[in-house]
Amino acid sequence: MSPPSHTDGGASDPLARPAAGRGSLAANLLLVAVTVLVTLVVIEIGFRIVKGLPVLKLVNWRTERVVVDRLGEFKAQADPVLGWVTRPHNRADGYTTLEHGIRRNFDENSVRTGGVLAVGDSFTEGWEVKDHETWPALLEKKTGVPVINAGVGAYGTDQIILRAEQLLPIVKPKTLIVGFLEEDILRAGHSVFGVPKPYFTLEDGALKYHAPLAIQTRGAGAVLSPFDKGIRNVLGYSAAADHLLARLDPDYWYGAGTHDGYRKVKNDAVAVTCALLQRLKARTDREGVRTILFMQYHATQIVEDDEPGSDAQRVAACARAAGMRVVDQFEPLDQIAESEPEAMGEYYHRHGPELYGHMTAKGNQHAAELLAQALRE
Repeated sequence: MSPPSHTDGGASDPLARPAAGRGSLAANLLLVAVTVLVTLVVIEIGFRIVKGLPVLKLVNWRTERVVVDRLGEFKAQADPVLGWVTRPHNRADGYTTLEHGIRRNFDENSVRTGGVLAVGDSFTEGWEVKDHETWPALLEKKTGVPVINAGVGAYGTDQIILRAEQLLPIVKPKTLIVGFLEEDILRAGHSVFGVPKPYFTLEDGALKYHAPLAIQTRGAGAVLSPFDKGIRNVLGYSAAADHLLARLDPDYWYGAGTHDGYRKVKNDAVAVTCALLQRLKARTDREGVRTILFMQYHATQIVEDDEPGSDAQRVAACARAAGMRVVDQFEPLDQIAESEPEAMGEYYHRHGPELYGHMTAKGNQHAAELLAQALRE
């Protein structure tokens, strides 16, 4: 009788044990990988449902938000004082600019004087609507008074006020309307917000202007490696990862790897904004120009919050203290949202169940009616 074979795969065969061990390890690793993947998918789906984002939308959320060439996106050109300004004589589908980057309302061919000057960010400029559908154009239509639309996309409160100061001697308005979003106040706390911008600090109670600088190149060790870029591009397809990483490290997440996409400065953005408003009001008083502060909000704030954010409230309060008339769009829109929960989709462009963009023509008409009432007072 021959001795038992060592290769027959029996339970007692010592040579069979390593193979079984390798199989077990591979199965366990596969189980862990599947478990992690399923967990991440569940988290992603849950996050999208909570945020009102399309559950099945396959898109790189990071590259949807990132600014690769902000100046090109804004139809803008670099400016040594303001960081960037809208290019003059733009002609696109429903988007036309005149001298000084002023957006045209109707069929005017030059910048008119003696009426109303409106400065602000993209909500004033009127992104996502045609020339005649912006709130400055609709305000002009309602009042019959020329309203000069000098809004510039992505401006901070500091840039908005500087823009007003530059255009006052050119437009010579009787009324100045300063349009703010709460996010604009946040931008005043940055020296780079996509591209370099000016900023102010308060030193011994006085405003100090800091001109926009060229973006500083990072050290070689900070440049994104191909592995980093690959991981970032993969994670970009997760709305949850985009939300988290944008808050933990927006410079890494949105930056190009060769420069800072966002750079905060050591200042109090609210205090700086208030000081600039006081400076502006002192000037408009000397020149006999009535000044109105117009506070606007993103749709999500109207839908989710009971009142404006603390920064917006503080800025509105200091504007009133300086003697400015404040027109606030929050409460009127909040009342509409409470009585008609789906109505915000009529006032803001809707890009998903609860994903909103800029104001529609109807939203801008609402803004124009509030401002027209203030102008009549």
